[in-house]
Amino acid sequence: MRICHVSDSHLGAGENHPQRGPSGLTLRQEDIIRAYERAVDRIIEIGPDVCIHSGDLFHTVRPTNRIMALAGEQLYRLAEGAGIPTVIIAGNHDMPKQPHIGAALEVFSHLDNLHIAAGSKLEIFDIKGSRFYALPHCLTSAILKEQLELCRPSGEAAHHVMIAHGVAAGMPEFSMADLGEQEISRDVFARFDYTALGHFHNYCRVAERAFYAGSTERLSQTERTAAKGFAVVDLDPFEVRFEEIECRQMIDLENIDVSGKRGDEVAAILKEEMTRLGSEDKIVRVSLTGVTEETLKTIPIAEISSLKRDAFALDIRFEKAESETETRQFGRSAIGQLDKAFVEFLQEADLKGFDRERLVAEALKYLGPEG
Repeated sequence: MRICHVSDSHLGAGENHPQRGPSGLTLRQEDIIRAYERAVDRIIEIGPDVCIHSGDLFHTVRPTNRIMALAGEQLYRLAEGAGIPTVIIAGNHDMPKQPHIGAALEVFSHLDNLHIAAGSKLEIFDIKGSRFYALPHCLTSAILKEQLELCRPSGEAAHHVMIAHGVAAGMPEFSMADLGEQEISRDVFARFDYTALGHFHNYCRVAERAFYAGSTERLSQTERTAAKGFAVVDLDPFEVRFEEIECRQMIDLENIDVSGKRGDEVAAILKEEMTRLGSEDKIVRVSLTGVTEETLKTIPIAEISSLKRDAFALDIRFEKAESETETRQFGRSAIGQLDKAFVEFLQEADLKGFDRERLVAEALKYLGPEG
């Protein structure tokens, strides 16, 4: 039996990206959806006996109608259109906190060939002579412990496969620091011919026959160097390989020391770096160290705004200088009447170590009509 194991698509994530596409979704939301669509395209090409999605199809418990419709299209393509039996469980992002609400996944229960476990308890599906033990994210750790005890192969089946979403117990490197994430005892993995895990966003092996498939797109800078895709699993003989799919490049620049530099000099440095990177199609994060209040006062807001518009996504972090003693007179910035724009900039900027309210007051003093 051949299985395609996909996970953590997080459809709907990226809602805070500043630019929107023709669909009305943000460009980043479109990215994440396209990555999942590429995974579905490739799974259909491979034509496995079964497809597994091990949780967090959605990024939120209540995805928008548009996101629901797009997810439904892909699940239909897999299960009904291509005739590939598909098993999907609810992850911690999919599962509501109150049992009476129900998971959004349950809307798709009418699709033929689609098997859904979204009720905080173990569901068992017999497909093509093999048995699948689908354990969704549970409402409490106590329920999880109880349900894990039920995860024991039984009955006549060619293979026994477990599907679960959470942290492999005792392995903190697989924690996503997510609200509600739960630990799954690793003892249970040895009972099954394969365990399909979700929650950790990078593809990896955690036991002899237990794997995280990883997410289908990069969802944070910590994943910037990780390939994205899904696992292709052959059960007899046992073999697992990773099928990579194309996704958005993320870059985390080394810290740039701007000690003693004017804001306009800092802007010039940033512009040079963005040009070198070709940032128009990349997600870039950069930290500026040695920043003083005078540096911020002399930042040419129009130039910084232009850099952000030209980049696909640019996150600039400002880290306070150890000493506020200036060795150089900066003078007044010649950036015109930009008090409103500069205050908006200060409200949005990552100003670690700075007194935001004081900076706003100083900005209005220098840039306001009386400045």
